Amino acid sequence: MTAVEDAFRKLQQHVDAAAAVPPVARIATLGRRRRAGHVVVAGLTVLAVLTGGWSVLRDPGRRAAPGVPAVSASVPATPTPTGNRPERVPPGFLVGEAGAAQPIDDHDYNTGCFGSPVARRSVALFFGEAAQRVQVTQSLYVYPDDDAAKAVMRDLRALMRQCSGFGDAEVLQPVASPPLGSEALTVTVALPRDGAGEHTGEPYRLVVVRVGTAIAALDGLGADRWETFLAPELVGRMCPYKPACAPPSQTVRATKPVNGGEAWAVVAGVEGRPVTEKAGDLGRLGYRASVVPTGCDVGSAAALGDLPATSYTVVYFGSEQDARTVAGPLGLQVVKVRTYCL
Repeated sequence: MTAVEDAFRKLQQHVDAAAAVPPVARIATLGRRRRAGHVVVAGLTVLAVLTGGWSVLRDPGRRAAPGVPAVSASVPATPTPTGNRPERVPPGFLVGEAGAAQPIDDHDYNTGCFGSPVARRSVALFFGEAAQRVQVTQSLYVYPDDDAAKAVMRDLRALMRQCSGFGDAEVLQPVASPPLGSEALTVTVALPRDGAGEHTGEPYRLVVVRVGTAIAALDGLGADRWETFLAPELVGRMCPYKPACAPPSQTVRATKPVNGGEAWAVVAGVEGRPVTEKAGDLGRLGYRASVVPTGCDVGSAAALGDLPATSYTVVYFGSEQDARTVAGPLGLQVVKVRTYCL
């Protein structure tokens, strides 16, 4: 114990020499406290020396000796993005959207005709000039599954005249089922007289087509000017709503995103930018684009530039090569992202 006692005495002398001497008036009241403090400090110092820690006490900037835990600052973890990905019809999916004035999500619709879709989108198109100009309304309704969409079509058959918007109108062409999409219904009524009386008696056409879980509705005057190209074009874009859609032009498969997984996103549109019809082009190729909150995809900022967008429209692929194979011909951007909110 001699070595320990010698070390204790030397260290106590070191501590005593460093301690400030209190004024005479306070010596009586602080004497006991000081002696107790010396014992504690000296005891801790000896313990530090015996365990190899004297160098730490002398030089706090040096690394701790083996066995002495290092102190490091706490770095907060990056929060995992949370939220949801609501079902939406992608902007630019409908035919003619790029030149239309105001496509509308969640538009007013007749629930007695089209039930309870999980997503919907509508756009008004115009054909002709001046007095010959006619309006055609194009709407898409998406349902949870095939059965829900089939049930809407089944009930709609008896309601076609009413669902044309003119329940008391004369029927010019009765309900028919043309070979279009998974199933289709059409009816033509004579437009009743309105205040202006401009098109009284003219044929007003309603075309309803189901493709998988989605139903498209087209209605308006002048069907001979729009039905033969508008309906087939829209049906082609609706292919991804079928349970199995693999048109000949699809050369690579899209991938399903997973929480925390990496994917290559082909960007068909960004909120706040002019609407193109790239989402529709992707649909015709067999790829179903999704509208995704940008906060759910880490890395999506690369597609936004300086635009403070809250959503963008994408299709995911498992490799950069696959993504660029699809994006290249359409002139679309590709970004690498990590996906969440799933």
